[in-house]
Amino acid sequence: MSDCVTYTTDMGRTPFAAAGDELAVDMRWVSEPIGAHTAGEELVALIEGTGRLTCDGEVHDLAGGQGVLIPSGAERSWQFEAPALLYRVFLK
Repeated sequence: MSDCVTYTTDMGRTPFAAAGDELAVDMRWVSEPIGAHTAGEELVALIEGTGRLTCDGEVHDLAGGQGVLIPSGAERSWQFEAPALLYRVFLK
């Protein structure tokens, strides 16, 4: 029997999260700032909306359809002017 696990989501209408031993993924609407923190490598895609990522002091304005690969240990924070749909894949 396969160890694969499948998940179903309705593309942002409800939060979605799944986690394994080393990797996690989530998709959620955000509107509040995400304060400065460091973590493992992270891939973030903005599905809808806009956001401002500050990564190691450098500012990146992102819009729906854009994404960013954040290296492990980088200090990052986010600001949003309106709700944005984020899709994240990250190492624990």
